[in-house]
Amino acid sequence: MSLNDKIISIGFNNYIMTEKISAITSTNTTPIKKAIKLAREEKRLIDASMGKKVKTAIFLDSGFIVLSALAPQTLYQRLAGEE
Repeated sequence: MSLNDKIISIGFNNYIMTEKISAITSTNTTPIKKAIKLAREEKRLIDASMGKKVKTAIFLDSGFIVLSALAPQTLYQRLAGEE
């Protein structure tokens, strides 16, 4: 990682490199819930919600899924540089 790599905060002092993000989705659909369950079973799930209600699933290019308590719109705005 170099200083030129862009990272975004996903809440609670947790950060992700933007180049690793494949998708940012809401967690309220059945297919996403199934993907989260499968990732949990396969040890590919990172829960960065710090015990808060999970609102967003962030799919990484490595196959991991990161859960965040921030809304998908908030993360999109941070990704777009609108913070």
